[in-house]
Amino acid sequence: MSARKIIDFARPAALVILLLVTTVGAYKFATGDWADVVLYWREHFAIIPMLIGFSILDVLLESSAWMWSYARLKIPAFDRPGATIYLAGRAGLLMPAQLGRLIRPDAMVRLGRASMTDCLKAEAVMFVLDGVSVLALLIGLLVFKVNPWLAVPATVLVAVVMVYPGDKLAELLAHTKLNFPANFWWSWPTMGIVTVQMAGWVAHGLALFVVVATMPGAMTLWDSLFFAPSAAVIGTGTGLPGGIGATEGILGASLRFRQVPVEHLAIAVAAFRLITFWIWIPIGWLALLAVKRHRANNGIVENASGLGGADESE
Repeated sequence: MSARKIIDFARPAALVILLLVTTVGAYKFATGDWADVVLYWREHFAIIPMLIGFSILDVLLESSAWMWSYARLKIPAFDRPGATIYLAGRAGLLMPAQLGRLIRPDAMVRLGRASMTDCLKAEAVMFVLDGVSVLALLIGLLVFKVNPWLAVPATVLVAVVMVYPGDKLAELLAHTKLNFPANFWWSWPTMGIVTVQMAGWVAHGLALFVVVATMPGAMTLWDSLFFAPSAAVIGTGTGLPGGIGATEGILGASLRFRQVPVEHLAIAVAAFRLITFWIWIPIGWLALLAVKRHRANNGIVENASGLGGADESE
């Protein structure tokens, strides 16, 4: 089967799966009991702007790191279509095993910005550096409990130790499709991307703190900064769609561990996930439609190699 036929078959199939997964997720969302959450927001209306603000800041920082990762591989991403493509990936939040990440590389290819190989490589860079950033942050927070003065050095050390071997590994892959530019990993731009992603995780933790700060119990800022990223990473690592169930369970257990009363657990977790997770899925679908419309309006077509280009008829 030719590459063109594979692409023509894979995209509709992937879209159908995405629609099915989103439909199931929407059904679960619609049939959930949100009465207590609505009541909670009515009583704490003043904190909604702060929660939304931290959630948007999280997305802005992550999108900046994503665009930077692509730009480092000479793939244009720092523009309006690039931002739209990033948001389109949010439509795949409910896909299992991180398959939603494939939306962005495919959209880049459809807009003729690079080959699928290069886009997948950039997505892999983003995935690896995101893991480095969250692990460095969590270890730094643990060290903070022992000695606050060593927290920042520990965070930097973890990031350096994890990034430094990258160029050595790249040398082994120099003659494969997984080759990277010289000194790609051990560089200031790479550490900059890690720092931006880490700041995004901090914003994610601050969003949780906004919710739990108004509730009884012993939840502190440190707890929120540690438990919010931990729950997101572990939940995603289970391979469950959007980490649903696992993420909520870990967050609930964390809050209960910090003596938040049982009657407040479901409300706190649901309120947090509503703003930081569920609300971004329809935004992702709107962005995905915008990408398709941009491609149609600009007459972009693809060739068999998976690259796009302007329609010569125009």
